[in-house]
Amino acid sequence: MQATSLAATKPAPPKSYNFSLENMKNTKIFNNQPASPLYSVVTDAKSDKRTDIYDARGNHLLARIDRRDILPDTITFPNRNGGSSINLSKWLQKSKLENGHHIHSIETAHGTYVWKSDADYRLALYRKDDMSNPIAHLQQGTRTQNFAVIMQGEAELIRDDVIISFLILEQRLRISEKNTIVGGGKFEQN
Repeated sequence: MQATSLAATKPAPPKSYNFSLENMKNTKIFNNQPASPLYSVVTDAKSDKRTDIYDARGNHLLARIDRRDILPDTITFPNRNGGSSINLSKWLQKSKLENGHHIHSIETAHGTYVWKSDADYRLALYRKDDMSNPIAHLQQGTRTQNFAVIMQGEAELIRDDVIISFLILEQRLRISEKNTIVGGGKFEQN
């Protein structure tokens, strides 16, 4: 009897969302079933300014990111805000912790969550009120394992937001790293 109650309370194992390519602008994302992607990420090849993120199962648009040169970048969720675009910085809000560490937060129907760069995970997502236990994090690719986002059960509740915000932040990190290497100095993307 006791073993049954323990099994019922045991949390589900984390899920792995593997990327077909280590490219935040053009990739497919799978959940351990390579034959059927969950997400498809497509960037306009000519302008490199518009990225669409699709639910690949129904082939419907989840979000559109428009990168602009002078005005702020925008994001459009067809099923939110009446389908109107908003400044990306309003959805993915940048701030600083007391220790000076930069974070990005997203407001969801399930609460506020915070992305933080992390030495162990590179990028990790936390509940705002619990910055010690990540609910999602990056798993770097290896020769035998694709690049992936690992999600705990709680992150599954906001999976689309996790995937979309991760794509944006990982791309920014890559640009920042590239500019640091090329320019020999520090460059920070919003």
